[in-house]
Amino acid sequence: MKKKIIVIGLGNFGGNLAIKLTEDGHEIFGVDRNTSIIEMIQHKINHAIGLDTSEESSINYLPVDDCDLVVVAIGENIGASITTTALMKKHFNGRIIVRALSPLHKTVLESMQITEIIEPEAEYALELANRIMVKGAIKSMELHGEYEIVEVNIPPKVIGLTLEELDIKNKYQAHIVTVIKQTERKNYLGSNFFAKNVYGILRSTYQFEENDLLLVFGKKANIDKFIEDCS
Repeated sequence: MKKKIIVIGLGNFGGNLAIKLTEDGHEIFGVDRNTSIIEMIQHKINHAIGLDTSEESSINYLPVDDCDLVVVAIGENIGASITTTALMKKHFNGRIIVRALSPLHKTVLESMQITEIIEPEAEYALELANRIMVKGAIKSMELHGEYEIVEVNIPPKVIGLTLEELDIKNKYQAHIVTVIKQTERKNYLGSNFFAKNVYGILRSTYQFEENDLLLVFGKKANIDKFIEDCS
């Protein structure tokens, strides 16, 4: 369902988030006090507004009365983030997600009763650590407990096999959730790139292809063993 979302702080994290949410069909009000950032992003999102949200008067220019969600994504100034969050708590009754810049910042946000706190740097560090540990991993999502989901390049020995022939469940106590198909295309500059699309639910007769990316669920050691054996 389409939502009206305010994203405050349009640096690398907040800017990419605002663009992606716009592409997904949501109405985005992107806010940053840096006018250069506003100029760069204004054609990529619905609304780009130059405001210093640590000043209470700036809230009058934001649609806080009829938006669904506020994301405070300020990435450098902890003081500005805390002040902005406090003002959002005062003037907005809906869902608020805040980016934490340090453990102390997170503690302050928790004391302000912010229940949705994100730590993108820490989460990426964990993902990168998992990718380093699992040979061939492109992306990794650690789940609660011993299990994780890893996106990996297809090992050479898997190409041409069907899901039934691979028998990854019995041999490695792992499961291929789906595959991501890669199609070569050209961007607006004429350069080649691979567009990615999720295939869907795999049947036992699905035959793996050369450019497939595998989304594998299981224990890290089992996934690593599967990749090693099939490389």
